[in-house]
Amino acid sequence: MPRETSTREKPNIRMVAKRVQLSPTTVSLALRGDPSIPHETRERVLAAAHELNYTHTPRAARGAQVQTRRLVFAMPNTGDQPVTANPFFGEVLAGVEQAANEQHASVTFSVLPHRLTINEPLPSALRDPQSDGVLLVGAYRPALVERIAADIKRPLVLVDNALPGQPYDSVMADDFGGGFLLVQYLISLGHRQITMVTGKLSVPSFAERYRGYRAACMAADVQPCDPLEVSWDRSSVAATLNHVLALTPRPTAFFCASDAYAAFVMEALHDVGLRVPDDVSVAGFDDLAPMRLVRPALTTIHNHPRLLGRLGAQRLLARITGDQQPTQGITVGTRLVVRESTRQLVTHKQPIPNEDEVA
Repeated sequence: MPRETSTREKPNIRMVAKRVQLSPTTVSLALRGDPSIPHETRERVLAAAHELNYTHTPRAARGAQVQTRRLVFAMPNTGDQPVTANPFFGEVLAGVEQAANEQHASVTFSVLPHRLTINEPLPSALRDPQSDGVLLVGAYRPALVERIAADIKRPLVLVDNALPGQPYDSVMADDFGGGFLLVQYLISLGHRQITMVTGKLSVPSFAERYRGYRAACMAADVQPCDPLEVSWDRSSVAATLNHVLALTPRPTAFFCASDAYAAFVMEALHDVGLRVPDDVSVAGFDDLAPMRLVRPALTTIHNHPRLLGRLGAQRLLARITGDQQPTQGITVGTRLVVRESTRQLVTHKQPIPNEDEVA
C-alpha cells in the first residue's frame, strides 16, 4: 500500500503571527527578546508559540555552517494560572535566547505539569533525543531533578534554583543579600513591625530571602515576625492579610518575596481602605517590568532575570561542548530600587505642653 503523507504544515513563524494578529517581523523580534517590543506583546507571542509547539531558531544559526545546538527551556506550570502569568519566566527566557543567538543555538519551550510526580512521564521536549541539554528554570524538588537528569542523560543546568552537593550547575540571584538590603532599608525608615509575605519556604529563592529578612532584623535588634506563607493568588493573600491586619500592633510595612505578591498585598490593602504608602509601606522583589507601571510605583529588589537566563544558557552550552570543570554555582548580585510604595514612618507622639499650659 502507498504510504500516507501528512498534509499538516510544520509550525512556523507565519502561523504564530496569524494567531496573535501581528506581522512575522514583529513576532521574530518578540521571540528574540528585542527591547523595542512591549512586554505584553512579547508575552502574547510566547504563549502562541507554546500553543503551536513552534521552536524559534535564530537566523544566524539557520545560515551558518556550524552545528546547531538545541536547548530546552523547561519551567513549571503555575497551577490554575496561565504559563505566562509570571513575567519573571519571560525575562529569563529573553536572556536565554540572547545567549542562544550568539552561539547559533535554538531554544525549545517546555512546561512541566503542575505538581509533576517522579513517576509521571516527562514532556516530549525533555525526552527528545535531538535536544542537547536542558535548562530547568524555577524550583523543583531534588528527587524530581534527579529523575529528570537520569532520564535525559544530557547536560542540565538549574536557573533560580540550587541543590548544594548535587552535580548540577546552577545560577541564582543573591536572594539573601537582596532580602537583607531591602529590610535594612525599611528599618532605616523607622519600621519595626515588618511582616514578610512569601510563597512556600521550601522554594530555595524564597527561603534565602526570608533568611536575609531575619538577618537584617536581628542586626538592628528588631524582632522578626513569623512569615506569611500564601498561595499564588489574590484570595489567599487577602484572607491571610485580613487576619494579620486585625492584630495589635499591626504591621507598618510588608516585605513581599516577589513583585506578584506585592501586587496582591497592595490590592488587599486597598480593599480594606488602607493607603500605600501613607498607612502601610509595601516592598517587593524582582523588579519586573509590569510592576513599574502600577501606582504607587513599587520599591523592590532588582535581581537581573535576563542575566540569570543568559548565564544559565552559557553554562549549559559550555557543558554541551565538553566543559569538564567542577560543578559551578553562580550567584548574581542584586540592587535596591526605591520608588513610591515605601515612606518614612511617622510616629505620632504626644505634644509637649507649653509652660503656660502647665498647672
